[in-house]
Amino acid sequence: MLPSLLSLPKAIVPTTTVLIGLCLATSLSLLPTLAVSANETRDVRRAGPRWPIEWSVENLHFHADYDPRPHSKVWEELPTLRQELADQLGIRINNETIHLILFAQANAYRGYMAKYFPDVPQRRALFIKRRGPGMVFAYANHGMDIDLRHETTHALLNASLTYVPLWLDEGLAEYFEIPPGQREQHHEHHKIVRLKTLLHQVPAITDLEAVEDLSQMRQGHYRDAWSWVHFLLHESDQSRGVLRRFLQDIQAGIPPGPLSRRMSAELPDARVRYLQHFR
Repeated sequence: MLPSLLSLPKAIVPTTTVLIGLCLATSLSLLPTLAVSANETRDVRRAGPRWPIEWSVENLHFHADYDPRPHSKVWEELPTLRQELADQLGIRINNETIHLILFAQANAYRGYMAKYFPDVPQRRALFIKRRGPGMVFAYANHGMDIDLRHETTHALLNASLTYVPLWLDEGLAEYFEIPPGQREQHHEHHKIVRLKTLLHQVPAITDLEAVEDLSQMRQGHYRDAWSWVHFLLHESDQSRGVLRRFLQDIQAGIPPGPLSRRMSAELPDARVRYLQHFR
């Protein structure tokens, strides 16, 4: 039997939830903090109600109802994501604790979420944050590695920035959800975006900025958000600088304004360059 939220130390049943991207930001602490030193990797087995399998790597604390480690290398990759975000985005990524709660079966995951988070959307994986550490929930499936990178990206950004526009939060999570060596050329969105550029189709950032609620996000929005993040990160040093300064202003508490407005001023030929970039 899995530990319940009520049986865990300091656990409180959730109340009001507010959607932020594919994550939920709320106001109560949920899971216990495990006392594991930085850079230490080991099973955590202590007295009291615990998950069958628990281990920690740096600021990531894993809790699972099975041992997922033999089935994937994502456990080795997730700890490097923090530095990858810092290097590419030019912002400080805080070393805040993140709990990852993993299930072997989809039914167990859905039952757990329905019991303790009845108001959250039904997703294959979710990031949830309260006043305490952020939490990532997922279950074993063919796309679990992608799910974990995606949601952990949300968790790291949420721990480091007070605000990220919904479309940009999702675009960054889409970008970082695949392994580092595949991000520039091998995301599944790449082929469709290239085909659209052959038809001179360029998504408008203003349309993405108008999407203010997760329920409004469609698959095309995720793809378009990814494409602009890809463009900004890879088209040139100039484009990368626009994105970095935007995020740096957010981190510094400076109202950033819409990213589309900055791009109009600093990259007035962005549409033409977008087409060239993906062709």
